[in-house]
Amino acid sequence: MSTTPSVWNEQRLVESFDVDVKGRLKPHVLFSYLINSAWKHTSPTDHGYKGLSNRNQMWVLAKFQLSIKELPSWGDQIFIETWGKGIKKLYALRDFIVSTLEGRKLASATSAWLVLDKDNHRPLRLDQMSFPWNPGRNEMETDLNKVPELANAQERAQFQAVFSDLDPNDHVTAMTYLQWIMDSHPRAILEEELPRSVELSFLAEAGIADKVTVYSEKRDISELWSIKRPADQRELCRAKLAWSP
Repeated sequence: MSTTPSVWNEQRLVESFDVDVKGRLKPHVLFSYLINSAWKHTSPTDHGYKGLSNRNQMWVLAKFQLSIKELPSWGDQIFIETWGKGIKKLYALRDFIVSTLEGRKLASATSAWLVLDKDNHRPLRLDQMSFPWNPGRNEMETDLNKVPELANAQERAQFQAVFSDLDPNDHVTAMTYLQWIMDSHPRAILEEELPRSVELSFLAEAGIADKVTVYSEKRDISELWSIKRPADQRELCRAKLAWSP
């Protein structure tokens, strides 16, 4: 019988280096908190980072959706819950809840993950994966469709991947893409508004020294974003954001 809990719970302090100029937790740092909780939950199993590495395999985040009611502030203690809710096609689905210690919900999220062979990057079947799933608990409906392609993209910014952007698989971390997108906004928006929803589709990997260009366009009440690598015109990530004061 597995000793891995079906729901991972952890308490976390929002530190000074996690917040913006207004003392609010940065959205890409919140994203990193959630991804880290997922890693912790799988770590003691055969499907954690070490277990997969021993089989020359790796987890890859394909889709992430985040709904924010309120961002915690510097010094706040927050509570994170995460659980795997099952397998759909080749994807492992995982949800998250972020709340205050008193139980007030701050954010909800859902995600879809692939296991890839490190050599050929082909996705592997997950139907034999032994994990304490919670198929009846659905915090958010996971949409496996890609964020829509931009039709009238405008260039917003350029960045270059550096060593500190890399993860243990030698790829740019998922949170870096969101950080690049957030940093492509005018300061006034970042100070005065709150990203109420964030949807990310990860399409390809970037590595050290890769130069990327960030594009966006307005679509209805949302923003669509795309990150491309000019060297080969490969699209790496798409995002959809909605803001409110």
